[in-house]
Parts: sequence; C-alpha cells; structure tokens
Amino acid sequence: MPKVALLALVSAAAAAVAVVLYLFDPAAVAFYPRCMFHALTGLQCPGCGLTRAVHQVLHGDIAEAIRLNAFGIVFAPVVVAGAIAAPPRVLLRPWIGWTAVALVLGWGVARNVFEL
Repeated sequence: MPKVALLALVSAAAAAVAVVLYLFDPAAVAFYPRCMFHALTGLQCPGCGLTRAVHQVLHGDIAEAIRLNAFGIVFAPVVVAGAIAAPPRVLLRPWIGWTAVALVLGWGVARNVFEL
C-alpha cells in the first residue's frame, strides 16, 4: 500500500474515532470498552481515564482532561510530533522503547501511590 493511501486511511480512521468520541461521552454511555486491569485489581492502569480525557479535549476542557489522565494528555502530542518528525530508524533505537516503557510504568505506579 502506498504511503499516501496509508496516511489517508489512518487519517480517516482517526477522524471517525474523534467524531464518535466527540458525540458520545464515555462517562455516560456503555459501549466503550472497560479497563480489565481496573476491573480485576481496583487500581488504575496508565491508560485509565484516557478515553474520557480525549472526550474532554475535543470539547475544549483541557483542565478536566488533565485531571482524568495527565500523562496521556501531556505526552500524546510529544509522541505524535516525534513520530512525524523523527526518521523511522531513530524510533527503533532500544533506548527510546525502554524510556517509553519506564515512563508509562512510572506513571502507572505514581497515579496509584499518590492518587493522581
């Protein structure tokens, strides 16, 4: 598949997801998937609240989005910008992957220990 077609497909899928998230509040409707980690342990995983946070961002409420999942809202633009700007060979360096894993796990621990 050519890069332009792939980019168009990914963009269309992202737009469709954004429309659904804009129209249907994850806190009010039940068709969004539940977090299995939270259901099994009662703890928040690193991604808990991210769907609701993106809904709030789409409605312009950045403060509420950060309250729901600060890590995801603050670092998502950094990840997207890095993926667009960096050559693919840079993104495949092991230290980038391990740093991402450490940050995500650190956020998962911190949000439960400090109730963030």
